[in-house]
Amino acid sequence: MKKKTIAATGITLAAVVALAGGYLWSTANNRPQIATAEAVVAPLSITVDAAGSLATAHSSGVYPPAPGTLAAVKVRDGDSVKAGAVVAVMDTSTLRLAVVEAQAARTAARAQLEAVNNGVPGAIERAAANAALSAARAQVHAASKNYSSYRHDYHHATDEEQHLMKPTLRTLKAAKAQADAALKAAQASLSRLSASSRVTLARAAAEQAAAAASTSLALAERHLAAAELTAPFAGTVHFNGTVEKGSGVTPGVAVLTVVDPARLDFEASVNESDIASVDKGQAASVTLDSFPERSFTGRVKRVESVAESTGTGSVAFDVTISFDAGGTRLFAGMSGSAAIVVEAIPDALTVPIESVLNDGTRRVVFVLAADDTVRRQQVTIGASTDSFAQVLSGVREGDRVVTTGASALTDGQRVRTS
Repeated sequence: MKKKTIAATGITLAAVVALAGGYLWSTANNRPQIATAEAVVAPLSITVDAAGSLATAHSSGVYPPAPGTLAAVKVRDGDSVKAGAVVAVMDTSTLRLAVVEAQAARTAARAQLEAVNNGVPGAIERAAANAALSAARAQVHAASKNYSSYRHDYHHATDEEQHLMKPTLRTLKAAKAQADAALKAAQASLSRLSASSRVTLARAAAEQAAAAASTSLALAERHLAAAELTAPFAGTVHFNGTVEKGSGVTPGVAVLTVVDPARLDFEASVNESDIASVDKGQAASVTLDSFPERSFTGRVKRVESVAESTGTGSVAFDVTISFDAGGTRLFAGMSGSAAIVVEAIPDALTVPIESVLNDGTRRVVFVLAADDTVRRQQVTIGASTDSFAQVLSGVREGDRVVTTGASALTDGQRVRTS
């Protein structure tokens, strides 16, 4: 063969090889590039997310024992106090007067009882009747005075204070009614005494009068002993309205409140569409805006059944979550969010949520085969989160599903992975 012929033949073969290689290179590089992830069995937690803020979990009001005024205030709003510390002192002048009056009433009742026990039948009748009537009148006077004074304070209180004062108001009203009934009974007994029962009735009436007087004295002494208002536990003081020397105080209305700053709950606002799946005792994690890198573990403590309107006009329910601060210094009012675990699947077959595509009413994924082709596979999806979906059928553990570029693929298409 001539050299020119050999050279021409070599050039031709080289060109063919080059063209073939170029075609193969072009074909390979024209394959769509995808990313994949493996279908794995793993725990899957379904959560409900809700925004909220920290609120005090333990607080207690400091209440006066009787109506009166403050003689001194020992703390300021925001002060830290120890358990048992004196926070305010009531004016004791009216409390001491109540004790003296109760002592006098008890002495008179005991003297009347002694006269009944030691007197002759005629004297017994008069002493007992007069003792019962005097005691009943004294009780009516005291009960009417207490009820009238408290009712005056009630009518001048705020709606919130009136709500707290109602139980005491009802108690004082009942005491007045009982005293009125006792007076009428004493008056009726005096007119109905018969010769055969005079001694017994007189003694019973005198004994009841003496017992009532002793009870009144014990109550007055307890009120005087409680004139110093103390903190129920260590915490921070919060004033309820104006708290100063000379302020009027009423039983059932807290003078101030002591809050435990170390015990805080997270108050979350759960949308009405999610509240049906939230229940007491469910696990939750709390993330605060002040500590975005931390997640506090907690549980649902309470679910309110009364809805509230949000600032956007939607309906939500308050959910209280208790959690462990782990020594972190937190403050009431700090905002954040909570993730409440409403369903936990310990062994779910999961794929990344981005691998699941909608095909009309069907859900599909693309599964990567060993020959670098993908097959379109219909799947049944169970529970899902923002990151993962539970696959009930259509995919097996270990399958590699396409996560990036899936929307542009066709069944059987050859691909290249990144």
